[in-house]
Amino acid sequence: MSPVATVPLRSKRREKAQAFQKFQHAIPAVPLLLAGVQAIRSGEPGVALALGVFEIATSAALLATVIREIRAMRRPKAGTGHAHHGAHWVHIFAAALLIAEVLDHYLLTHHIRRPTILTAIVTLALGLGHGRLQRFTAGRRVLRLEDDRLHIADKPFRTFRARWADVTSIDVGEKYARITTLDGRERTLNLSDLHGAEEVRTALAEAQYRVAAARAVS
Repeated sequence: MSPVATVPLRSKRREKAQAFQKFQHAIPAVPLLLAGVQAIRSGEPGVALALGVFEIATSAALLATVIREIRAMRRPKAGTGHAHHGAHWVHIFAAALLIAEVLDHYLLTHHIRRPTILTAIVTLALGLGHGRLQRFTAGRRVLRLEDDRLHIADKPFRTFRARWADVTSIDVGEKYARITTLDGRERTLNLSDLHGAEEVRTALAEAQYRVAAARAVS
């Protein structure tokens, strides 16, 4: 059944938590940057020099990318907010940073850190597949008005569905909206935590109209 209206539910708190997790990748960048500078200053030739240059380039690229994303987060967002659906360079440069750590450790000990290599592969895959993953997630966290029912998917594995005739009330306040049903189910939306809260309010106003219409028919 085709939806009458669909509004994405994008949590500001969730985005900040995800951003913090990504920015943690930058923590090892500083010591690795210093290690690369030290390798160049010591005048070590050959592989050690090349590794030092790689460490500096990778660390600098990761730190610059993190700073750019922090600035982007602090800019005011219009509508439903900024959505990044391309490759995620923080993850990509973080994977390169892990490879640099593996090479540095191998140069010192001649031992390969296989778990770190695996982590680098997973991190690179997350960076390259970031856009597809974001589109998938965005498509599942929605408020959808259908011809015969209300559909809310704002929490993993906790989809809320109710026919218009089964909804007893839709209360929309300044910060929260609460939907209750005849069988005692309840779903609360934190409007102050959502990008595009006004669009959500508009959709809920339409939902209130449909509930009233269903009640009048019954």
